[in-house]
Amino acid sequence: MHNKLSPFTLLLAIALLWTSLSANGEIVITHPEIRETADHYMVNAEFSYMLGEEIIDALQNGIPITFVAEYVVEEITPFWSKNNTVTKGEHRFILSYHGFSGRYYLISLKNNSHGTYGTIEKAIERMTMRHDALIIDKSLLSDKGKYQVKIRSSIDSSKLPGMIRPYVYTPYLWPEWKLDSGWHTILIER
Repeated sequence: MHNKLSPFTLLLAIALLWTSLSANGEIVITHPEIRETADHYMVNAEFSYMLGEEIIDALQNGIPITFVAEYVVEEITPFWSKNNTVTKGEHRFILSYHGFSGRYYLISLKNNSHGTYGTIEKAIERMTMRHDALIIDKSLLSDKGKYQVKIRSSIDSSKLPGMIRPYVYTPYLWPEWKLDSGWHTILIER
């Protein structure tokens, strides 16, 4: 008796092999912390960006990539109900490459600052730098409540050109376009 592979099984095996062979990137949250001052909590986070070959190739072919770092402050509620969002913030920045000058441009949409870099490594190094990302006014938090901050960074797929969006929405075949750190949660100690 011969074992036959179904077309679906064969397609799945090829997709898994393709995924494992591609040089995927990732975003990792490192050193998240909350610092307390007299009137505020300051959320600091450092993100480590490792871009895959496909994303670097897209950059070098004129496609800007928008990244977003998101911060959500939630009041923790009983497990049977959804946590209440107290406040949220985000920091968007665009990484692009200009072939004429051979330089990478990094623009912060939060404060409109920008910089130019001779290599992709230098631009990513700047993206990684820690910053005070979210300032939480203590008056927003009640004395009796328990609170947490959720942090995440990802590629903003809504800003990608239409020709790339199918890659984002099929992450099993093209995971390099679905860069997302996932949510990291820190309790606000009071």
